[in-house]
Amino acid sequence: MTKIKLNEAQRAMLDGQQGPARQMGMRLLLDLAATAGAAELVPITSAHLSGVSPLTGGLGLRQFLARLAEDPQAKVAVPTTLNSAGCDEAQFEAMRIVAPNFKEHNSEIVARYAQLGVRPTQSCIPYEWEGVVTTGEAAWAESNAICFGNSYTGLVTNRESGLSALAAALTGYTPKYGLMLAENRRPNLEVTVTIPLEDPTDFSVLGDWIGKQRQREWQMPYGPMPLIKGLPAKMTHDQKKALTAAAANYGCPLLYLEGHGEIPPANVQAKLEFGAAELQK
Repeated sequence: MTKIKLNEAQRAMLDGQQGPARQMGMRLLLDLAATAGAAELVPITSAHLSGVSPLTGGLGLRQFLARLAEDPQAKVAVPTTLNSAGCDEAQFEAMRIVAPNFKEHNSEIVARYAQLGVRPTQSCIPYEWEGVVTTGEAAWAESNAICFGNSYTGLVTNRESGLSALAAALTGYTPKYGLMLAENRRPNLEVTVTIPLEDPTDFSVLGDWIGKQRQREWQMPYGPMPLIKGLPAKMTHDQKKALTAAAANYGCPLLYLEGHGEIPPANVQAKLEFGAAELQK
């Protein structure tokens, strides 16, 4: 097992000097680091939390957040945003939700996160919100946001769970492994697009199609990271968003577009072609 050397701030959190919430967060991160073989914890610039709905987290989430709230020192250490919650409370009746006490539980969860200093954006596209940090090493959960951030902005993040992202937000650190390492952020698939794509739906279809080509023999422990050739030299925000959101549904945490920025050396395991027949199908 790799032994991680902690700095003074990290040691203080682990020892409980900054309250039980950050102590729990640091313990979780060290367990994650040990499992992943990470050699260090690195500071993060931002966090984004998922698993907000009462149906996603259930009673366990509500109890855990209530436990954190008992600690007066329990505050996030970096700017942190919140994923979509279980409902739009302003239009709850129109949503026809029949789960018992759903609205009350939803309000409780969002309020608990806000108490921790989390910005209650309740959105799965935090990169569109004013003031959200999209540069540097981060801890984001929510697949489409991770893929968009890693692909088009200066963000470097693993595909976190809601719990690991919360631990990172509370402590301000995350284990350095996986997509935090440059050697793991290399294209492993090459896709050539042979027809013009214009409507954002076309880009959604492309992202979906790429994911469906996954073969059992491919060795892609961090998911497909395609290098896509043949797309327009200038793409709109909606086109970019449609492409990464669809690709993320199949585990793609990152993609590269030829002609759109620097591309690291590839480790291509397959070459695919997307043309008129693929789009029409």
